[in-house]
Amino acid sequence: MNEQLQVIDISATSVNSVSPQIKAFAAEQLGAMPGNWDGYDQLSDGIEKEIWGKVGYIHGLSAEAGRQIILVGQTLIEMKELLPHGQFMACVKAEFGWTDRWARSLMQVAEKFLNRMLTSDLPSSAQVLALLAASDADDATVQQAAEQNWTVKETRQRLGNERQRERSIVQEAMSVLKLSEEARQLAAKAKHISTRQLMDDLGTEELPKGREHKTATYTFCKNGAGWWKFPIEQPVVVIPEPRLVCDDEVEVLALAVAAQRLGKKLETLRIGLTPSGIKRNGGLPKGNGWQAEPYPARGMCLVRRLP
Repeated sequence: MNEQLQVIDISATSVNSVSPQIKAFAAEQLGAMPGNWDGYDQLSDGIEKEIWGKVGYIHGLSAEAGRQIILVGQTLIEMKELLPHGQFMACVKAEFGWTDRWARSLMQVAEKFLNRMLTSDLPSSAQVLALLAASDADDATVQQAAEQNWTVKETRQRLGNERQRERSIVQEAMSVLKLSEEARQLAAKAKHISTRQLMDDLGTEELPKGREHKTATYTFCKNGAGWWKFPIEQPVVVIPEPRLVCDDEVEVLALAVAAQRLGKKLETLRIGLTPSGIKRNGGLPKGNGWQAEPYPARGMCLVRRLP
């Protein structure tokens, strides 16, 4: 059975009697159609039909605008091929008043969108089309620009954001490519954990200070509000408890006690026991018949009676 062709006489249909099915069919065949505004029924019959017709006419012009721009660019390409070398822009400037840059933009539009001449999803703005062609926008972006009626400013902003995102991704990818294979494998095994999880792994109930912590099997590095947990096995250096020496000649004392013994301020003694302090003062701190010496235990020092 031959399929019967559906024929719709748009001009003979009054505005109020246009069904959703007819509107959908017409939009599919002809592009955007009038009927989205809900104020038609508030107009008098004559004005209603006239406004409906003018809206439809503008819809038709808008749908054709993008295709006309492409035809202009294609015709410019043909002119350039026919004219002698160096004469093309002289002709374009004299006839249309266009700059070399704009003429080339129109030709770029034709080269980019010529194969989409029969589609209705093209922006109506020549400048928007030129921006999309220059950025080599994909079909989805072009269709979105057409459906949402992007302005020139909005197009520049959206394309700029997309290019910035692409540049950032490329820069990150370049950084990854510089990593050693060992580093890549380690990064693939890394796990992001919370500070609470870090405290559990370290076996502490106090908030850990510093940006890096180590255990026998993991290295933890600060990252924003959490931590990266890297599976790195390493020896844990355990500092043995110092053996406190105490006789008539030598004692191991806390720095604060040693400072009192030598008659010095605590900070003066602390600085005086550093390598730079010893060098600057020409020797170890002395006072009250005692000499202070560095000791491996934190916060402690050795004091020796002077002969």
